[in-house]
Amino acid sequence: MPYANGPLHLGHLAGAHLPADIYSRWMGMLIGRENVLFVNGTDDHGSTSEVSAAAAGIPIRQFIDGIHARQQITLARYAIGLDVYTGTSQPETFPIQKQLCDFFLTRLHGNGMLEKRTSRQWYDPQLSRFLPDRLVRGTCPNPKCNYDSAYSDECDRCGHQHEPTALINPKSVLSNATPEMRDTVHWFLDMWKVSEVLRAWIEGKAKKKAWRPSVIADTLEKVLPSLRFDGEHEDSYKALKATLPPHKSKYAPGKKVVVQFGDKAAFEKGRAALAAAGIPSIVADEWAHRSITRDIAWGVPVPAIDPELAGKTLYVWPDSLIAPVAFSKVALARKGLDPETYAQYWCDPGARITQFLGQDNVFFYVLMQGAMWLGTQDDPQRMPLPGELQLTDIVGAFHLMVSGEKMSKSRGNFYGGDQLLDEKGYTADQIRYYLALLGLSEKPSDFDFVKLEERNRFLAGPLNAAFERPISAAHSKFDGRVPDGVLVDGVLSDTVRMVQRYVRSMDRSDYPNMLFEVENYARIINSLFAQYKPHDDRHPEEGRRNALFSGFYVLKNLMIMLYPFVPATMDRLRESLRLPPSVFRIDELGIPIPAGHAIGPKGDYFPVPAGMERSEPA
Repeated sequence: MPYANGPLHLGHLAGAHLPADIYSRWMGMLIGRENVLFVNGTDDHGSTSEVSAAAAGIPIRQFIDGIHARQQITLARYAIGLDVYTGTSQPETFPIQKQLCDFFLTRLHGNGMLEKRTSRQWYDPQLSRFLPDRLVRGTCPNPKCNYDSAYSDECDRCGHQHEPTALINPKSVLSNATPEMRDTVHWFLDMWKVSEVLRAWIEGKAKKKAWRPSVIADTLEKVLPSLRFDGEHEDSYKALKATLPPHKSKYAPGKKVVVQFGDKAAFEKGRAALAAAGIPSIVADEWAHRSITRDIAWGVPVPAIDPELAGKTLYVWPDSLIAPVAFSKVALARKGLDPETYAQYWCDPGARITQFLGQDNVFFYVLMQGAMWLGTQDDPQRMPLPGELQLTDIVGAFHLMVSGEKMSKSRGNFYGGDQLLDEKGYTADQIRYYLALLGLSEKPSDFDFVKLEERNRFLAGPLNAAFERPISAAHSKFDGRVPDGVLVDGVLSDTVRMVQRYVRSMDRSDYPNMLFEVENYARIINSLFAQYKPHDDRHPEEGRRNALFSGFYVLKNLMIMLYPFVPATMDRLRESLRLPPSVFRIDELGIPIPAGHAIGPKGDYFPVPAGMERSEPA
């Protein structure tokens, strides 16, 4: 969910929107698009939107609506086939979002998962209001940086994280007044209460290899029950280590030692053993207690459960975690369906919910969202039952880099999605294909224009040739029809292997290596033309017929497999082959185009890059 504070850049498209669109199209091929709900929207609330609107000098409603409309156009240009693109503050969504937030907070409070804490927060004495971290700027306390526009809690130039009071010369973004620290009361979500359920859930995903290793590593590392003690007790711990329940140990900042246990039963035994040996320890559960309310007006008001929380709003993170449920209801209503059928998607163990996001957001979408979902149940100490909100699958992506740095609107270090189409003249499918190849599932990757051009030359050369050669040969030598023939030896076995690999990779949203294999599969067509010459009637007719029949067989499979990645181009190819839109189904793979089927004229597929001559197929 992008913030409603600026245009969509390639980081958004590469890390979330494009992988989700590819997956949505794949699921549509697998189970029928009518059984798939693909939703997204802007993350409207919170200080980010407030700051951006103030900087633009216009009301926040007007600012958000303008940004939202621009983002929606960009998504449409890249063929991101959403059922709805709304936003948490949009009129059609906000009442639903407010109702859902009330439900969550009421249930969490009833299950004892909201802890009330007093903390100190920046306060603007000139405007008589509390300020979130993003509304306070000052000089970074890192002596190696000294950036003069660092946030209250972190510096987006050097990445330094710090206590708000460490910020040098703090100023209110709204008034430029010097803020002061004041006490404020907030609700904190207690994830520790359900950490054992979360741990078992994540370990189950790990055993099935259902999630990317980076998602498992980031979340399991936090949720394992852990104790921390001073390094001065390390020798005593080593003497005791062999008698403790199975565990792992590691060093932590501040000359500390952390020991991680496999479950809470082992953790309690270990804590008792350490205490008996005179080693004082504390629970390393900082991750498990997160503030979920804020002192800002631009947000979802919390329900009237506790008078001390009057006037507070829900923090933007839990707000955004709940939002896809509201978006689903809006999408269903737009389809003319009962919004309450959202439960068929969110509350049915037989359904599948997959969320695509940047790797730095995994904590929130696994641990915080998981705890919130469990906290709505009658018994949070178990996995969800049918009819309750089901825990979701997560696909995390690493950052798209430019010159080795993370793309960031705040740094101005990004390429807008529209910029590549308008200023540099690329087509959306050229960008979609290249982004799918970058492999953000495993590591950050650089957006490299040289490599983009190399890939576009391949698309315009060998891949276009694979599309065009069978069509040209059918028109020049076989009266514009698929000839009567049989599959050439090896084509069927190569196809079976390719389709098996394709299905496994698509289900895991793991595209780069698989796409290179699809490219190799496409080379079968060029090999058939090189060997059997179906375009040259001086060669044996039976071999030519079989080769062209096999070429159309491979071409149809290619078209279907590439459709989720480059839908507009494959739709043009489908029209050339005179096949119906319903051909984009998984069960159409391996079914030949029948002999005698009339082929349409050759179309324009991938554009030829500047400086590259277009070669007509033989």
